[in-house]
Amino acid sequence: MRTLLMLAVAALGLWLGRPGTASLVWLWALVAVLVWDPWASLTPGFWLSFGAVGVLLYAGTGRLASPPPPTWPKGIAHILRAATRTQVIVTIALVPGTLALFQQVSLVSPLANALAIPVVTFVVVPLALAGIVVPLDILFQAAHATFAR
Repeated sequence: MRTLLMLAVAALGLWLGRPGTASLVWLWALVAVLVWDPWASLTPGFWLSFGAVGVLLYAGTGRLASPPPPTWPKGIAHILRAATRTQVIVTIALVPGTLALFQQVSLVSPLANALAIPVVTFVVVPLALAGIVVPLDILFQAAHATFAR
């Protein structure tokens, strides 16, 4: 739901001709989630997911600069370095929140997230959004089967 609301806020801004900055879209998505489900703020997932997106937005806006990607074949190495850098940034940034919420930090969570985040981003969410646009159960079943593994 958080992903759908964030996409809806961004799409609405583009449709109205007022896309805003990434942080503004992030804040409006936060408001939209809380309007949709005021109790969401009581869940750890709310804080961790919005915290992770906020950190990614901060890291990706050039404040923590990285050089432009090189051409093939060095591009693959650059992509892997960027993905590793992103994972390290998110992992370190979420340690305080994870400690506050669960009083412990998992040592395998960076590895699990390194696999889960791309799968959810590039497979599960697109299948679920396609299932909303094209009402076929097979799309939701594929998203569920991918997420359930």
